[in-house]
Amino acid sequence: MAQPSSYDTVESLLAAHEDESVHLECGRETVDRAVRFVHERYARRRCAFYVSTDRGFDRETVRSYLRLFSRLAGGSVTAGDAMAHFGLAPAARTQVRRLTAEQRALLNFARMSLFEPEVVFCERPLADVTPSTRGLVTAWMGQVADAGGILITAGEPLREALLMPGTAFYEEDGRLHEAKTAVGEKDEDVEYAGDEVRVFKVPARVDGATLLFDPREVDFVESVNRQNFASVRGELYPVTMTLDELESELERFGFFRCHRSYIVNVQKVAKVERFTRNSFNLTLADAAQTQIPLAKGRAEAMRERYGWR
Repeated sequence: MAQPSSYDTVESLLAAHEDESVHLECGRETVDRAVRFVHERYARRRCAFYVSTDRGFDRETVRSYLRLFSRLAGGSVTAGDAMAHFGLAPAARTQVRRLTAEQRALLNFARMSLFEPEVVFCERPLADVTPSTRGLVTAWMGQVADAGGILITAGEPLREALLMPGTAFYEEDGRLHEAKTAVGEKDEDVEYAGDEVRVFKVPARVDGATLLFDPREVDFVESVNRQNFASVRGELYPVTMTLDELESELERFGFFRCHRSYIVNVQKVAKVERFTRNSFNLTLADAAQTQIPLAKGRAEAMRERYGWR
């Protein structure tokens, strides 16, 4: 029997998707309930947890902290291995209390890796990492998923949830709804006859005024909680057109429907990356090196359309 696409509680969602990777855009209360459920449901599995209150032991150094957890884990991954993978070797002698927010985040991922977990729970896994180190985190999470592990994340924006391998859900009006990934549109080339010139601006509403953006200014368009937004120079502007309408207009300007919820300006794409065997993302050439999900079914269509080999 097919699973429902929305749930009354996070407990019913996680129970229905047991042994699957699940990612949740949700509020604080739902995060707390999710972590309690995972603790109880997977008590007999090797688990690793990272929540916002995990700040380490202030007086320990990075090396001594990871050596402590390496002894507790008793596995094959050493403290040195963990420091090397997450770029913490230069900070090995630094006390935890002196670490930056990003270094603390990497320390928590290094700690989790020592346990070679079958189940990983993370609250906002990408919140404190910068583009330069984000790949270290996503590479490790990809390894966990490819080895058959379960990744459960909570509290992140839907864009981050959609980047993760597994199924993404968003919380709205007390329910958790699945974020669909299939576009459901045929991938056909658009033909333009004759010398007709068609001008199009992306209309956005701000404080009662309508802004008209040149498509070349738009990095991507996303749909979040039934509202569409155009990203221009790092700012999100609400647009009233549907994604299907925008896709139809923007396709001739080099935009591609990479996901049910995203249309990307291909000229702004710097990298196409495989996250795991079955998940991909696009990294943009903006200041934040924004990552956009590329749905599995759209990866081949994108490769063929633009002749990427």
